[in-house]
Amino acid sequence: MERDEVVRIKIIPPPSCGKKIYEIDPLLLTHHDHLDFCFGRYLRLREDIDKHEGGLDPFSRGHENFGFRQSVTGITYREWTPGAKSAALIGDFNNWNPNAAVITLVCFS
Repeated sequence: MERDEVVRIKIIPPPSCGKKIYEIDPLLLTHHDHLDFCFGRYLRLREDIDKHEGGLDPFSRGHENFGFRQSVTGITYREWTPGAKSAALIGDFNNWNPNAAVITLVCFS
């Protein structure tokens, strides 16, 4: 990165109430139950992402944090495990015992 280059963090504004789409296209009113359900699900996911990840921009760069990371609260290991039901962290440190370490899977669905 050049010394004069400025790193800009994109701030994605929080969503509105989700009703303006019906003003834009009144034909969508026939599907309002489904659209409102989907929008509500999005709002809950967005709230979790904002709360736990610091916003959509840091969340979208989550791959930069794969592997082991040390912080004030301890050591975190992050991996991409789509569809995983369980995971085990094993190695020389626990005699290769898959039951020795308890792994918490955090999933966004």
